[in-house]
Parts: sequence; C-alpha cells; structure tokens
Amino acid sequence: MEFLTGENEGCSGCSAPQTSCNNCGACCTGGGPVLRTQDERLIKTGKLDISQLYTQRAGELMFNKESMKMEPLVTDQIKIKVEAESLRCRFLDNENKCTVYAQRPFECRSFKCWDSREIEEVYSSDDALCRKDIIGGIEGLWDLVLDHHQRCSYETLGELIREVDTNRDQDAMAKVCEMIAYDRSLRASLTESGKVNEATLDFLFGRPLTTTIVMFNYKVEKDGDTDKLVSVK
Repeated sequence: MEFLTGENEGCSGCSAPQTSCNNCGACCTGGGPVLRTQDERLIKTGKLDISQLYTQRAGELMFNKESMKMEPLVTDQIKIKVEAESLRCRFLDNENKCTVYAQRPFECRSFKCWDSREIEEVYSSDDALCRKDIIGGIEGLWDLVLDHHQRCSYETLGELIREVDTNRDQDAMAKVCEMIAYDRSLRASLTESGKVNEATLDFLFGRPLTTTIVMFNYKVEKDGDTDKLVSVK
C-alpha cells in the first residue's frame, strides 16, 4: 500500500489539501493491505475468508522503500488478493467504495492520505499476521505447509539461481525445475483429490513458483513435458 508522507497533504491527483477521504480509490489500488495481528479476528469470525487472501512467504524478495532495494521478507505476511490487471483491492467497488468498510483490516483503518503518521507507525511495527497464527493448530495441514515451505524455500531457490547466473550450473538449474515441478504437482494433487479448495492454495502455500520466479529475473516455459528456465533480464 503506497502512502504519502507529511501532514495534511492531498492524495495523488487531488489539487487541494484534504482532511477526509474523497473516495478517489488511490489507496486501494496497487496492492492490498498486509494483515496485522489485530485482523486475526476477521478471519476466525468469517469476516474474511482465506480464499480472499494470499501469503507472501518468508524469503520472497520485496521492495524496501527505506533502502530502495529488493530484500527478502523475514517472515510470512498475509495480504488481500487484488485484481490481476488493475491491482485494485477485490473489496473496492466501481464507485471506489469499500464493500467491507465496517470490517476493514487494521492497515486500512490506519491509512489517511492526508496524514501519514498513523500508517507509518503501523508499517514500522513488527506485528504482521502469519499463516501459523491461523492454521498452526490444524494437525496434518500445518505439517504439509511447513514441508512445502522447506522444500520450496526461497533462500534455497535464491542460492540455486545465483549458481545458474554465475556459472550456468546445469545441476542447479535442474534443481530449480524440480522445485517448481513439486510446487505445481502438490497444488494439483490437493485440488484434484478434493482435499483443498483451489482458491485457498495461495494462502496455504503462497503464490506458485511459476509466478514468483520472476523476482529472480526468470520465467518458466514448457519444453515438451519438462520445464525450462528462461532469463527475462
């Protein structure tokens, strides 16, 4: 979620200073809010369903506004899904009104484009909600999520990609492709067996590696029945 710094500044596209929301929709476009521990009740009471959420896993590279660099996440963070093309929050209607306003997440409650002090405190806090807070007590499922997280570790993936970049290491490339194949097959087997709703996969296991591999400047293409890494630099 982007924000302006300083007190009493207008939001993007507004010519005059503001003191309240004018429903421009700018704060709800470009990426959903990170859920905080204060939002756990929204999920556990059914106000937010996990099918509406996705996880950015520990180790994923994210842009740090302070360092102006891509840096790995230290821990999981959960976000509301956005529309693929516009990046608008799924709860923003055509009139730029929030359809869950009364039960909106903590970040959304703290965001005021005319005064960023409150949201800056939230951004700097260490209270992001994580998957364990929600499903850590579900025996079997949590074990599966942990196993996937270890086998599809972004730390390991980054090390393998560096070997590919530096040495064109074919063994490292094969291991990356094996990791991607496992991630894909696990998702497919769970949905085909009816054990997991497909809409919840991005919450349980994060986004598919075929999607997130782009953070390492690669994409996956099919070469017959096998995966092939293709540089997008």
